[in-house]
Amino acid sequence: MIKLFWIVLLINLTARAQMLQSDKLLHMGGSYAMSSTVSAIVYNKTKNKNQAVISGLAVSLLIGASKEIYDIKHGDSSWGDMFANTVGATLGIVTIRIAI
Repeated sequence: MIKLFWIVLLINLTARAQMLQSDKLLHMGGSYAMSSTVSAIVYNKTKNKNQAVISGLAVSLLIGASKEIYDIKHGDSSWGDMFANTVGATLGIVTIRIAI
């Protein structure tokens, strides 16, 4: 019975993971890269963890918001994209915060 539970759970999780659009993954990945890079650079220069975290998050979200504002007239703006940016930026600073 427990094996059946795990099989059903894994199939369900796999099906849900495939529903995440590749565009959202690109937003998350880009924001992750920006926030972690900026956080690492700021920390190396200042040795201040809080300033590094705030800078990484702020720069990543500012660039993501700017892109979404640009997309209002020139593309396809979406709150889902901004949410993906926020998730990626948060994961990036968490990773750097753990590493330093």
